[in-house]
Amino acid sequence: MLFSQARQSIFIISVLFAAMSWFAESLVHYAVLDHGQVFELIPGDLNELWMRSVICGLIIMFGIYAQRNANKKMDLKEEKMRTLRATMNTVEDSVGNALYGIKLLLLNAEQGDLVNKETYQQLTILIDGVFEDLKTLSSIEEIHEKKRLKDIYYLDLGNK
Repeated sequence: MLFSQARQSIFIISVLFAAMSWFAESLVHYAVLDHGQVFELIPGDLNELWMRSVICGLIIMFGIYAQRNANKKMDLKEEKMRTLRATMNTVEDSVGNALYGIKLLLLNAEQGDLVNKETYQQLTILIDGVFEDLKTLSSIEEIHEKKRLKDIYYLDLGNK
């Protein structure tokens, strides 16, 4: 991840923009301001060289600043996603094990005629639905939050 395009795109754009502005400034001096002189990519006038260097340096420094902020946001999003996945894997394990135990108890109760068949089927459908929800949550790829109340957020899974 040392040099990935997504993590360096703003910086690369700022360097390209600085180079284009340097070239455009040279072109403007050749075509408009110093008409009739030879085209100079690196100006002979030290004042002009200094000003172009400062302007291009500022463009690149702004690109570095913007890239660092964008990378911090990406790092925060990745950390948030890692935490969510770890949490969901833990929840899936513990809740899934508990639900599987309840399902076995229901099967034993249904076989021993302690629970009627309709109740057993409805509870099995409910438990299987929760298993599916847990699978969906544990395989989440992107976080979409929705605000329900003032300080209450929930994950929008898109299917509910």
